[in-house]
Amino acid sequence: MILRNPENGIRLLISQPSHALLSGQMMAAWGAPGFARPDPAPEVILAAEQHDIAWLSWETAPTLDTETGLPHPFTRLGPAVHAPMWARGVEIARAAYGLWPALLISLHGTRIYTEYMDPESLPPEDHAAIDRNAAKESALQADWIAKLGTSSDLVKRNSALVAVTDALSLALCFAEPDKAGEAPMEDGSTRKMKLVRQGPSRWSLDPWPFRDSTLTVRCEVIRLPVETRWTDEEAMRRDLRDAAWSTLAETLVPA
Repeated sequence: MILRNPENGIRLLISQPSHALLSGQMMAAWGAPGFARPDPAPEVILAAEQHDIAWLSWETAPTLDTETGLPHPFTRLGPAVHAPMWARGVEIARAAYGLWPALLISLHGTRIYTEYMDPESLPPEDHAAIDRNAAKESALQADWIAKLGTSSDLVKRNSALVAVTDALSLALCFAEPDKAGEAPMEDGSTRKMKLVRQGPSRWSLDPWPFRDSTLTVRCEVIRLPVETRWTDEEAMRRDLRDAAWSTLAETLVPA
């Protein structure tokens, strides 16, 4: 779950699958001249949209962070908790969607544990969970790449596209533009994405990676009064199940 910093007395709660839905919408719109393009596109769009499939079960019963009185944001849960979830998510993706989406989701998990975290700085149980995940997923990845008969360059490019749409979506969900990531270019280079807030729910992006001249992405979120807190986990889960959802819409335009 993503907890955006409060604005105007309201805190947004965004589930991981809802955040991933934004990534899928971005991937479906990707393809400005000069940018690497997803191939095979439908499978890569699906992988971007489902890259957080591992969190589906957790989001139905989120855990309470007793320090804050709010659901745990994903950033406060360690690999000992979510590495087994990632492995299960990859299994679900393989069974439900096939090799390409499962491969890219698996690679995204690997990226999280190798590029976005420093295992050596983590508690032993988290480090061990990363090692177990790496051993299992690297074997699956090698097997699936061989079965797909695809090139390592194409796999790397598609994985990078999932990563940058994930980063852009996170930047919008957190309202933290410095998280926007790097985009793979057609010539094999990468470009740092610069996201700038232009106003409520409006952002400029440079360079511009999408086919059309503007892009609005949408997902459903829960809006809570900023003073909302819980002391009982089951009460929190019940209240979140009963909470009204509303649409979050964020518009991107060229710088």
